[in-house]
Amino acid sequence: MKMKLDIKSKNYLHVLETIKSKNHKARLVGGVVRDAIFGIESKDVDIITTMLPEEITRVFEELGHKVIPTGIKHGTVSILYNNELFEITTLRKDISSDGRHSEVEFTGDFHVDALRRDFTINALSYCPFEETVYDYFNGIEHLKLGCVKFIGNPESRIQEDYLRILRFFRFYGKFGKIIDKDSLDACIKYRSSIKKLSRERIKSELDSILNLPNYFDVIRLMNDHSILQEVFPISTIDIEKFTKANDIANIFGVLLNIKTKYALLFELSGIVISHTDLINLKFTRKESSHINKLLSIKIKHSNIDDEFLKKIWHCNDDFEQIFVFLSTMSNDKENEIIAKVFLQLQKKQKQVFPLNGNDIKDLGVVNTEIKNELDYLQHKWIQSNFELTKHELIKLLRQ
Repeated sequence: MKMKLDIKSKNYLHVLETIKSKNHKARLVGGVVRDAIFGIESKDVDIITTMLPEEITRVFEELGHKVIPTGIKHGTVSILYNNELFEITTLRKDISSDGRHSEVEFTGDFHVDALRRDFTINALSYCPFEETVYDYFNGIEHLKLGCVKFIGNPESRIQEDYLRILRFFRFYGKFGKIIDKDSLDACIKYRSSIKKLSRERIKSELDSILNLPNYFDVIRLMNDHSILQEVFPISTIDIEKFTKANDIANIFGVLLNIKTKYALLFELSGIVISHTDLINLKFTRKESSHINKLLSIKIKHSNIDDEFLKKIWHCNDDFEQIFVFLSTMSNDKENEIIAKVFLQLQKKQKQVFPLNGNDIKDLGVVNTEIKNELDYLQHKWIQSNFELTKHELIKLLRQ
């Protein structure tokens, strides 16, 4: 199809021209083409070519560009061209696959290479010299319809790489308007094979899903078809409350971070999950700490009142995330309190508690009582809406 695409890249033409000058063919492929047709700016510019990896490496290194053998076994190298990164892959076809890894051999046929890709909307390629988009599987039509559809037999595509089950839901969340029944049925049929994948790959794909604007709809779909239960050790989640969390965040004007979304998933599934469990699921220590903080905060404080919420506000830079989390788990009366305090404190400048342990010690308080006295004075300070001065607090202590 004749079409001129607006590709947001300063150097991609130079890369293609370099390959072309060596009597080889090259095209842009996948997401960068799909997104350009859809009017979305793509971060990654992927290139396919008839040139072999060794020659790509030699040619671009001779021109002074850094070459990284990111996936040399499967024909992929990355070129750092004027500080812009390009992933260049030699045309290939699958020889065998076990659902996690595949064996490939190189080919000179662009159509054969397209056959090994997952979805019709991801198999588009573009030659800027010809101003032509190559669409072997009606990908443009499916893109316009909002239909995420596997190339050829869905079961065969999934059995080549079980991660494609999660990718199906991610791309449906990003582009989907209608569900392709055959593709969905194949995902459901092979859902138990998700467990064969590495936790790193699963976590990366779930991160991408939870970063979608409509992530709650995708999670609902995955929950309804027991896909989510193959990803995490859960039986089901309270999907209505998960949707409620997004509504509350919108009312508060808060963007939920991905750590809070995971905490909601675990809390609403009713499972007990430890820091070690999260690390084993490939969460970072920072992610795990945030998730555990949220999961434990409601347990430790069954009564939600002004003082409890103000203390959260004072002690946590991410208090908005905690307020949304608490509101999701709370009843209507508690929600009224949370909303009231949130509005009071949302734009209030935080004050530093004016006393420390040395101040208390200087007043003659024994070491064993310093913490109790500080807790008491902080309680009074919070009750005063953070307005009691150091002098007033010391006077209160003396009294």
